[in-house]
Amino acid sequence: MPGQRFQVWFGKEPATAEQLRRIEEIEVTQEMDAFWEARLRMVLCLDAQGTWQHWPGDTATPFSRVRVEIDIGDGRFAPLIDGPLVSVDADLDSQPGRSTATMVVRDDSAFLDRDEMIDPTYENQSASEIAAAIFDQFTDVIRSVDIEATTGRPQTTTRRGTALQFLRELGRINDRHAYVLPGELPGASIGCFRADPDGPAGLPPLVLIGAGRNLSNAEITQDPLGGERTQAQVLRVSDQGVTTLETSAADLGLMRALPARPADLTPRRLLHPADNTREDPAAAATAQARRSGYVYRLSSHVVPGCYGAVLAPYRKVRVDAGATAYSGDYLITQVVHRITPSLYMQELEAKTDSVTEISGAAVAEALGGGLKLSVSLSGGIF
Repeated sequence: MPGQRFQVWFGKEPATAEQLRRIEEIEVTQEMDAFWEARLRMVLCLDAQGTWQHWPGDTATPFSRVRVEIDIGDGRFAPLIDGPLVSVDADLDSQPGRSTATMVVRDDSAFLDRDEMIDPTYENQSASEIAAAIFDQFTDVIRSVDIEATTGRPQTTTRRGTALQFLRELGRINDRHAYVLPGELPGASIGCFRADPDGPAGLPPLVLIGAGRNLSNAEITQDPLGGERTQAQVLRVSDQGVTTLETSAADLGLMRALPARPADLTPRRLLHPADNTREDPAAAATAQARRSGYVYRLSSHVVPGCYGAVLAPYRKVRVDAGATAYSGDYLITQVVHRITPSLYMQELEAKTDSVTEISGAAVAEALGGGLKLSVSLSGGIF
């Protein structure tokens, strides 16, 4: 795929050609419900007087901004990360060509995880309204928000800890994820408070075998303890009655035709006491049932130069694994982007809550030789 290139911004200025030449490798790890982090490994030189040359700390001050973008060949740079420089790690050696400095960059949620405090109590506000108010406290880096409305307005909600810890706790019990995405422009990140996506994200399918193959080394594992019917009981203060609720991933709508195990073999588990704090337990029980329902985990590599999109967590993608029950939609949970002067690679982890219905003969054929492939590749793309 011709024309692939990358771009790095230091502050408001794009990196110079000389700065880009000193970058040996960029690794950007994007993970659901975690900091997104980039590691830029740069070459150091030692002069005759024993002084290290090209030390990035000379020009990059703590919490100065760094942004990494990739263009996969369509002429449009897609941001992989935009946020503060949080540390500089050194790997020094007296021998020539063996010393490096690594700039560690995190997304702008790092600014939401610095100061612990107790906010004034939020009264009769939904989780989505509280999330909007929290993001509004960081308008210097969070320039816009993408918030999915929640139901329920508890009488009181109290923040204790950092803003990010509080947002993730709200998300956990309201079936939402709290995270920050890089914006289209440098220094303009997007604060998000959203549920798992319902439909496909418009990404091209990942194909494991046959024409159009672009995926290799797929490992799919099944959690033997995953899947549950979540039960919740809450004593109502208003009339001293008891609210009971039971739900499962199948009740919420599976991604495929068949559940991981029959309904009569699905274990019943109680809503965790730490999450069972509201008079209406529906949102917390739904969140626990959905999290537990993702039984199948996929780990794989995208064949360099053979895929026409940039993967990212919180999006769905179809995986074609031949005539196996594992073909179908997956929710991407982690993507590792590796960029060198000659190669761009993507590794992904994803999950799903069900399997695709196929005939028995097709399953036997696929399990015999269609699921796990190993492909050796090399080539320059920049």
